[in-house]
Amino acid sequence: MRTKLFFLALSLFCLTFSANAQREQTVLGKRNMGFSGIWGGSKHQLTRFGNTNNYVNAWHFGLEFGKALTIGWGRYDLNGSILWDNEPGQNFDINWHVMSLGYAFQSYKAVHPYISVDGGKGFAKYSNEGKDRIWVIQPAAGVEINVFRWLHLGLEGGYRFVTGSDLSLTDRQLSNPYAQATLKFGFSWGRYRKNDNQNSHRD
Repeated sequence: MRTKLFFLALSLFCLTFSANAQREQTVLGKRNMGFSGIWGGSKHQLTRFGNTNNYVNAWHFGLEFGKALTIGWGRYDLNGSILWDNEPGQNFDINWHVMSLGYAFQSYKAVHPYISVDGGKGFAKYSNEGKDRIWVIQPAAGVEINVFRWLHLGLEGGYRFVTGSDLSLTDRQLSNPYAQATLKFGFSWGRYRKNDNQNSHRD
């Protein structure tokens, strides 16, 4: 079921893929060059495990196609083990590897909508119960800001669905909303093709 959901998400992203290309804009001015390229960077996530707020950091790397669709992978890590609900002896830690899909709508604009979904396996560790393998799926939506052609900033909100936990902590306890900031660094090549409809209106 989990695999089917991931491939369904993959199919939806492929259907929404658009090759329409226009001039890219950035916060610091317009650029005539568009791109398909390579991106990597970091993600910074604020979420909850138990009754406490926690910080999760991640790295990510991806290939961009059609100026809009990104396919990549990454890893999320809790920022050090924590005490579940601040209870002594209840040490908790979690990490997960993901394949990721992202789609930017009208990516030539300085600020544009962005949706993504991450999915993959990881491990959760709780108290003296040892490690347990889990599956994580994270859909998210937000905006992406073209600060420079080589630096994009994403601000997103989403929900972490965790399944497969055999710990005394349930899947529901490990699942929660999150807010996330994404830094993307990369390089690109190619030009945006002219939008014939837009040019005809200008004429």
